[in-house]
Amino acid sequence: MIQIIGAGAIGCLWLAKLQQSGSVCHLVSRSKTTNLTLQFTDLSGEQSLLTVSISQRLLNTSAEQKRSTILVCVKAQHVVSALLAQQQYIDKKQTLILMHNGYGCAEKVRKHFPNNPIICATTANASLLNAPLDITHTGIGPTYLGPFTDLAAVKAQTKEKGQSATQLQHILIPVIEPLQQAMPDVCWSEDIVKKCWLKLAINAVINPLTAIHQIQNGKLKYSEYTVVIQSLVAEIVAIAKAEHIDFELLTLQQSIDQVILATAKNFSSMNRDIFYHRPTEIEFINGYLIKKAQQHNLEAPLLHELYNKVKVLENRSAIAEDKY
Repeated sequence: MIQIIGAGAIGCLWLAKLQQSGSVCHLVSRSKTTNLTLQFTDLSGEQSLLTVSISQRLLNTSAEQKRSTILVCVKAQHVVSALLAQQQYIDKKQTLILMHNGYGCAEKVRKHFPNNPIICATTANASLLNAPLDITHTGIGPTYLGPFTDLAAVKAQTKEKGQSATQLQHILIPVIEPLQQAMPDVCWSEDIVKKCWLKLAINAVINPLTAIHQIQNGKLKYSEYTVVIQSLVAEIVAIAKAEHIDFELLTLQQSIDQVILATAKNFSSMNRDIFYHRPTEIEFINGYLIKKAQQHNLEAPLLHELYNKVKVLENRSAIAEDKY
């Protein structure tokens, strides 16, 4: 059984795909609802109505539920609070899969759940939440999962216990097998940190620019954005290098260009957050990179500039919300 915390676009996407592939799922939403039907539109435009299990808390009354994997699909700023709200229902042996934009949440989760296996995940799949429990799958791409603990530490720990890192991987892989059956290109990665940093770098460029200018991702291929994107990539590469993450400048630039083209008609999550007057994940994207730059005495003026502009828009959105 897989229990999904978060009834947003990605949480509902995994719910739909997992159920379609035969997995037993339960959705945890902070909103109380009597609606037990998920409307799902796939990449081909075909619509399905799926009967779903949903409540405001995790299920843990049966042995199966206590063994269930918990897939956390809320925004970065809500990860810890969402888990703490469910803490009394979480068994210490349950695996927690953290799937969100940005970086820096796993460390905080570990402090509150020191005995739970923690898997970090990053996905290039995209989904649009049309309305509560009504989503459209808008983009497909690879999903990577890997242990939060770095590989060197894993090897040291497993060696002490007489296990190999490969054996540990075999213990955790059954947890992600349902995800592999649900969607293509779901991979286990022993270098999940670099995969997450790649997603972080892409988001640090695309999300704030599309949020500030309120444009679709594809508009970033216009020449007016070329210089700023190149400069942002250079700042990110320098910070990554200081963190011992090896990015080649041209390769990272090409990766970002590919995502812009592949998601040309999409609006980024940060774009939609600003549009709908919601808090963004800027603290865990550009904010995280800025903190790392400061730790290494590196200048990051463009990352700062975009961060500040998004924060201004967030504040305006908060003021606008207060008027209603």
